[in-house]
Amino acid sequence: MNGRLALGFGLTRALGSIFIDRVEEAFGRALPRTREQLVGSGVVDSLLNEASPLDGRELPGISGTRLSGVDFESSNCTNFLIDLEFDEAECGETALPKTAYAKLPCSEVGTRAFANAVGFWDTELTFCRSIASRVPIRVPKVYAAARRGARFVLLLENLHEVEGSRLFINRDMAAGTTPERARMCIKTFAELHAAFSGLGEGEREAIFPIRLHTYLAPGGSEKSRALNASAIAPAHKAAPDIFTATHVDLCNRAIEKWDLLMEAWYSGPLTLIHGDSHLANCFEYPTPDGPQMGMIDFQGMQWCKGIRDVQYFLINSLSPEVLKQHEEELIDYYISALAENGIALGRDDAVSQYRGYAFQTLMVAVVSIGLGSLTERQETVRTVLERSVAAIDRLGFDEWLSAL
Repeated sequence: MNGRLALGFGLTRALGSIFIDRVEEAFGRALPRTREQLVGSGVVDSLLNEASPLDGRELPGISGTRLSGVDFESSNCTNFLIDLEFDEAECGETALPKTAYAKLPCSEVGTRAFANAVGFWDTELTFCRSIASRVPIRVPKVYAAARRGARFVLLLENLHEVEGSRLFINRDMAAGTTPERARMCIKTFAELHAAFSGLGEGEREAIFPIRLHTYLAPGGSEKSRALNASAIAPAHKAAPDIFTATHVDLCNRAIEKWDLLMEAWYSGPLTLIHGDSHLANCFEYPTPDGPQMGMIDFQGMQWCKGIRDVQYFLINSLSPEVLKQHEEELIDYYISALAENGIALGRDDAVSQYRGYAFQTLMVAVVSIGLGSLTERQETVRTVLERSVAAIDRLGFDEWLSAL
């Protein structure tokens, strides 16, 4: 009950903040709410001055901006391109981007309130402001990251301008990728995880504070438990052919053991993970050593065990038939990739962690379909739910849970 009250209070506070933003907008004090407001006179240049990441302003002076007319799929944001024009006196000989990738909150008030209450926009902004420049993997350059009230603005590198790059969308994830591409992604996960492995509590707090952690923040565990519990019955009603009564019972038993789950998931050692590591949040780019994978959209970033990224990617991004054939070898590949980066992970521990985190992956799909989809395509949500259910059954999560 305390978790539901905390979640309800968070939603109420977020709705209040959204209202205040509209009042502030009338006095010219709010961040841009629409595409048109963002490309208004001097807005982008002001953001580049005031909201560049900690390592400094990336771009010279902006003389003009306009909408390019290109929009992108998003689960909870308004994502689009803006064309950039630079002051000739400041350009020099440096190659400059033609466009920037812009992210604003979506227009749907319910999703905006949920995002602010849960905090995943704050998480991405923290990543862009202070962490993006220090990760060992390829991520978009950050030009500006601003937050005020319930609104935010992100101005990022348009990766479509990187010659030879390939970006993926949710339809690509739903179609299912290959074990070969999965290995490329797993190699990237291992590099990210190794770079933040073995840090003490104080070091972790300085990088990404616990108050932003979905589960470990004060009250976070209770809110997450309440959110997940409230989604189970509606998800069964929405997709009883996939999420059956047997799965409902299993999820309810897991909720009853929530504290034990938390202990299993978040007892050390922990590292920094992406947290929403499916194919549509990865991109391929060329290097002298061949194509490699980078990552985008760090809204789910958290301190966790690295295998969480691996199983979330594999379960969501490969068809159950393909994953069943290659699951063990891909887990082994992650272990070896970690070892190449100086981090040891025993196979028994890796497999046990993989099984335990499968419930987190399932509940992301259950919440999405049970509490009103936070993605733009219902068929994609159903596909992810099917894969998550198949993984729970295949991996014997019921036995793993009973052993807690």
